[in-house]
Amino acid sequence: LGRIDDQVKVRGYRIELGEIRAALIAHPKVSEAAVTVTDDQRLVAYVVGGDPDALGEWLNGTLPEYMVPSLFIELDRIPLTANGKLDRRALPDAEATTADTYIAPRSETEEKIAGIWGQVLGLDKVGVEDNFFDLGGHSIKAIALVGALRAEGFEAAVSDVFRHRTVAGLAAALGTDGGTEEVDRSVPTAVAPFALVSAHVRDSLPEDVVDAYPLSQVQLGMVLEMLADDGLNKYHNTSTFRIKDGRPFDQDALARAARTVVERHEMLRTSIELEDYEVPLQLVHATADAPVVVRDLRGSSAEEFEEARRAHIARERGDLFDLKQAPLLRISALVESDEAWHLGFTHCHAITEGWSQQSLLMEVLGLYHAWAAGEEPETPEPAPVRYADFIAAELASLDSEKDRAYWRRIVEQHAPWGLPSDWGTGPGSPREDFKLSVEFRDIEPALRALAAETGTSFKAVLLAAHLKVLSTLTHEEAFHTGVLYSARPEVPGVERVYGMYLNTLPFAHRRGARTWGELVRQVFDREAEVYGHRRHPLPAVQRLAGGRRLFDVMFRYQDFHQVDTGTVDVQAGAGDSSNEFTLSLANVPGRLVLRAISTGLSRANAERLAGLYRAVLEAMAAGPDGDAQATVVTEAERTQILQDWNDTEVEWE
Repeated sequence: LGRIDDQVKVRGYRIELGEIRAALIAHPKVSEAAVTVTDDQRLVAYVVGGDPDALGEWLNGTLPEYMVPSLFIELDRIPLTANGKLDRRALPDAEATTADTYIAPRSETEEKIAGIWGQVLGLDKVGVEDNFFDLGGHSIKAIALVGALRAEGFEAAVSDVFRHRTVAGLAAALGTDGGTEEVDRSVPTAVAPFALVSAHVRDSLPEDVVDAYPLSQVQLGMVLEMLADDGLNKYHNTSTFRIKDGRPFDQDALARAARTVVERHEMLRTSIELEDYEVPLQLVHATADAPVVVRDLRGSSAEEFEEARRAHIARERGDLFDLKQAPLLRISALVESDEAWHLGFTHCHAITEGWSQQSLLMEVLGLYHAWAAGEEPETPEPAPVRYADFIAAELASLDSEKDRAYWRRIVEQHAPWGLPSDWGTGPGSPREDFKLSVEFRDIEPALRALAAETGTSFKAVLLAAHLKVLSTLTHEEAFHTGVLYSARPEVPGVERVYGMYLNTLPFAHRRGARTWGELVRQVFDREAEVYGHRRHPLPAVQRLAGGRRLFDVMFRYQDFHQVDTGTVDVQAGAGDSSNEFTLSLANVPGRLVLRAISTGLSRANAERLAGLYRAVLEAMAAGPDGDAQATVVTEAERTQILQDWNDTEVEWE
């Protein structure tokens, strides 16, 4: 393994061990650290100072999940050689330490589930008391795990993974009553090409089309928002990523990488037809040209390069796609020097989302680096699922009385939470899209400890804080607000299929929790409940509510990190996008990001909200037994806010 700061490859990611070490030493109680890799591709951290049980939570706030060690070993000192380098031979045996904590499967059911678990997470060995989320699991992998479990005959639901997060817990639930939730087996899988269109439509399609199916209702809404004649080009997104690979840019390698990803992925060969058929359709073409634009900016000053990048982003944002022409994706390269370049993507949001975007970035880079090195890249096994399966699952949900009844109850029994009209600058004023940050890195270990103590998740903690802020600003006892979900079907391999699977749904909340622990558990249980109904599209839920708009505030939790930060300089990324939500919140490492539209929420009022989020998070960080009903703003300010918030009656039933 060489020096302490060597670059290694772990499960396909190139990782700088020195970067992990630096993040560990940044902890106020860690004075020294070293990081190694075991033979079975697990990262091990040796630390002097700090609580080994809490350091994983600390690193989760600063590093991608694949860079967080799975084992922390506390030492009195880090052993060094006479030359001052790490003496790896003097380190405790990580394999032996792991064996001490590893609990092997004790039954046939545990053995089967542990094997499936390891396959989904890319691990050779999983103990029955290991926590799914501590081992790198997240919402997308939970969906993939359920698909793999069902393929092996287990009647599992996503809510089971959230509630029973160890092999032992899941085996007990699935091995006794088959799970805690009735599994909906009506969701179609392995949909045949053209099965979702009529014979008449199929006969009228162009010859190069290899499949056709309807747009999802959320896709259609995005496209209509994008095409609205307001100059905002909503859901037409562009981004750039700085690639620090230390070698001259290879234009031919990038062109080959672009062609390959378009060949591999149906969604990148898909066009959209809004008017020519019985319903709006997406058409999958046999082939599509992948446009790649390269701008050589070597020799430019830093200021000149940044100006050129801003101009590039502005041009890309202003140039909408012809929806009838696949791919609805453009790739670009801005060459900074012989050591670094910027990879750019512009896409119609209707064909991709965050998970797909990050996966696409790493797939393009992997192909690029292989060909630039004169190597032949590996060809992955085709996924046994297609985006058409997701469309079929949505159609099945639209026919489900169970789903309709669930969402009808939510919108009938909970008031919509909304921003007051006078908290913005008004529709006639110039629009400003802006962002504010709520930093919580200093209290993140305590917030993650709250998740651990309550047996929930970090998402539940942040979502509970969000709901506490909203409940502070309304008199309603029960309300709902928007929360973003991935509606990917529970089928093995679905995480490898690019597409737009997002669905923002009304999340119901009723005030009354007495402690922070009780509030977080209440939110966690509600989240597990929603997963069984997450495929019912928002437009259909709006129709159940009489056609009214359900919310203008949206919460998004991001719990996946595929990007290899050893190659991609994430701090130097840039981009631009727009949506229709007046206020949207998302978590990034160490902070919440509030994105607002000034016409609906002025900067001054957004700053008031940001302060309130910080106050709530601080209160929650004090521990699970804190008073969740306590006022986190002064009574005078709360009275003023509530007067602003409730100066008009809103009919919602």
